[in-house]
Amino acid sequence: MEKLIRVNYCGYNYYNSDYDIIDRPKGSGDYLLLYFLTPMKVLLKNELVRAPAKSFLLYTPNHRQWYQAVKRFGNSFVHFECDGNFIEELSIPLNQIFYIENTSKIQEYFRWIENEFINKTIFHEYQQDANVKSLLIEIARNFRSAETSVVKSTRRQEFEKIRYKILGNLGHPWTAEEMAALAHMSTSQFYAIYQEEFNQTPKASLIEARMEYAKYLLRNNTLKINQIAKMIGYQNEYHFIRHFKKRFGVTPGQYRKSL
Repeated sequence: MEKLIRVNYCGYNYYNSDYDIIDRPKGSGDYLLLYFLTPMKVLLKNELVRAPAKSFLLYTPNHRQWYQAVKRFGNSFVHFECDGNFIEELSIPLNQIFYIENTSKIQEYFRWIENEFINKTIFHEYQQDANVKSLLIEIARNFRSAETSVVKSTRRQEFEKIRYKILGNLGHPWTAEEMAALAHMSTSQFYAIYQEEFNQTPKASLIEARMEYAKYLLRNNTLKINQIAKMIGYQNEYHFIRHFKKRFGVTPGQYRKSL
């Protein structure tokens, strides 16, 4: 049977005296989750780090704990014993300051944990296990969500660069493999992510850009149809004509005559 999480000590909206320091050179022998309500200075890897209000810190057992209030000292906290595999599975940052966007539920969990710790009603051990797990899962979910958002934002930027490179060189006869190589991905992976980011496949983007540029060329100069086809990456004039008619309902020649 899996060992229950045991709460050794906790506090909800707990305030110490101003500028107070907590210093445990050998840690507390258990996990310590801190939610800072006020700015703190924290010693991490022999360096003082500033932890703003509404930031988190999860100490592992026997890790040095040193933190001091910048002025007012306010935090919610819970000391608990837990299977390390559970913590590892959640991938919550350990022994470092971290942040999550949505903290609306966090303080409620701390309040429930403190309430059970003080009252010790029937089956409180099981309820505490559920409370702490819920708190940790809520933190992990929000942290993972924020992390994913950052990854997606970075990915979007990279794919926009690739898209610009492809659409900025319409005369090149791009293959699916060449486009995927720009992202160092397989063709299927590149196509899937590209479509997720831009709501169309790379090929569709390329054809759309080529057709719009073809319209511009047809309107603004006297180039022959086969010349325009080569300028926008078509080695076969008839492939160009077919794509143009499919998109605009007329052939390039018909479009030019209608101007």
